[in-house]
Amino acid sequence: MSNERSEPTEAYEWDELTNRILAEYPVQCVSRTGPLGQKTLHAHEGFELYLCVSGSGFYMVGDRLFPLHAGTLTVIPPHAIHRAYSGSLSSFRRFVLSVDTSYLKLLNDACPTTEPDLLQLLAGERSTAGSHYFLPMPQFGRVQSLLEELEQTLLEKSFLYELTILRIMSEVVFLVVNLEEAAGNDSQPRSADELLVGDVLAYLVAHCQEEIRIEDLLWRFPVSRSRLFGLFKETTGTTIKQFLTEYRLNKAKRLLADTALSITEVASRAGFGDLSHFYGTFRKATGVTPRSYRFQKTQQ
Repeated sequence: MSNERSEPTEAYEWDELTNRILAEYPVQCVSRTGPLGQKTLHAHEGFELYLCVSGSGFYMVGDRLFPLHAGTLTVIPPHAIHRAYSGSLSSFRRFVLSVDTSYLKLLNDACPTTEPDLLQLLAGERSTAGSHYFLPMPQFGRVQSLLEELEQTLLEKSFLYELTILRIMSEVVFLVVNLEEAAGNDSQPRSADELLVGDVLAYLVAHCQEEIRIEDLLWRFPVSRSRLFGLFKETTGTTIKQFLTEYRLNKAKRLLADTALSITEVASRAGFGDLSHFYGTFRKATGVTPRSYRFQKTQQ
């Protein structure tokens, strides 16, 4: 491997299934009603638009935490790590729209004077972790109707279905980019608990390469130990220790696959201060050593 390969900054499990589906056709839309239960942080090539129709939970995107409830629309750009979670076992209705960037570039080519371009507008200008909107009822109903029509069109593939998909996608993109300009989209009041967990999550991501002690967190966030642990687990579905381990492991995987850094340097940059601990944790999680994992990835 060349030493000139750039080091990625992302840390995630690569979602090969979504990438393969988008490679077959660049627009996919499905409605789901089962309980939320994504177990790992992951990322993929294309954009994802996530409309919550009913239920409640949270969406971790990058280092941000977004509340989910009826009428929220979350836009996740390519390569952004994300995971949805709800502590409730009841049904959670949502639409998941996945769009390959190649399709959006075709839309953008039809609008050559748009500045910034449609991909930048769709990703959102405020954060690399995407955008999150609270839709007023008329917009909520319209987006839901469009996604229902899109899902049905993709299933039936009737005469001129691709033209129908183009019409629907044009309107969806138009609605989303206009939300960026609408007043109040990012001013929805958040509870103190949501703000606290969001701040803790951002701190963990920013300092994942360092040794993070519970005492440091309790000093940085003046709440009791039991409240900090309980609130983080209730909101994200994982413990602070589990989150850090998963995030660091996924960062190590990307470094092993995409750089020529030594195993020792990978362990250090991923936040594992002890090399033997890194080997043990990595092998327990993946079933192979870091060196074997790198070899497997280079053969693919």
